[in-house]
Amino acid sequence: MNPTPTAPQATAPPHAAVIQDISGLGRCSLAAALPVLAALGVHACPVPTAVLTSQTGFNRFALCDCTPVLNEFPAVWKALGVTLDGIYTGFMANRAQLGAALALIEEFRPPLLLIDPVLGDDGALYPCFGEEFLRAMREFVARANVLTPNVTEACLLTGTDYTKFMAAHEEDQLELLKGICESLPAKRIIITGWRCGDMIGNVVSNQGKLSIHTMPVVGGSYSGTGDLFAACLCGYLLRGVSPEAAMPRIMAFLEACLRSARLLARPPEEGVPFELHLGMLIEN
Repeated sequence: MNPTPTAPQATAPPHAAVIQDISGLGRCSLAAALPVLAALGVHACPVPTAVLTSQTGFNRFALCDCTPVLNEFPAVWKALGVTLDGIYTGFMANRAQLGAALALIEEFRPPLLLIDPVLGDDGALYPCFGEEFLRAMREFVARANVLTPNVTEACLLTGTDYTKFMAAHEEDQLELLKGICESLPAKRIIITGWRCGDMIGNVVSNQGKLSIHTMPVVGGSYSGTGDLFAACLCGYLLRGVSPEAAMPRIMAFLEACLRSARLLARPPEEGVPFELHLGMLIEN
């Protein structure tokens, strides 16, 4: 008689706290990060910084600031015996929220701390931020072991002149990006959204070793693609995949999402229809 086959041994998924806002409309922030991390086999624990009816790219939205409850997470989770393999931070609205996130980080001290320093785009801070918040963010990112700024944020964090960067030739821009990576404190840095010719590049600095990963420019700029990128990277790192090995998988996923958004002619503020392509992450 054939022996009864045994079921594969179940292993607990890695746990990660995800600290950022959630919007009812607009595929960004927690609304993007939670399903992506689930597809990658990560138990994502949301820590909302704000709840919005619709993300701020829409012409109308209402917002609830979650700072009071944000301050309660460290003590409550400690009392419940929570352990974390990673923390991933995204949008935070003010210095108080940076302080609350820091309290959670110091309480649990996970092996992975991925900070996406949401500050601005197109060379400028977002209107909701000022120089005081920028100085606080510079102190906050010093804790990260993985940092994922876009080009604007990389310039803001290091005091690099964005206008001069954009005016430089491609080879000189790459040298500037190398210098930025060297001056930032994290051991692993991925600078996203570098426009190089007809491609979009991500510059990866892993323990000082540099690599460039590109994908074709597809359509315009859509809300939430940076959040999708950071969530994918967090998930792959928690699964033990190196940044260099993760890049082709992440960029193939994002390219598929962008092509679907263009095909469906969706407004940029709605984000990309990533739900159609989560299978790419499950299979990888």
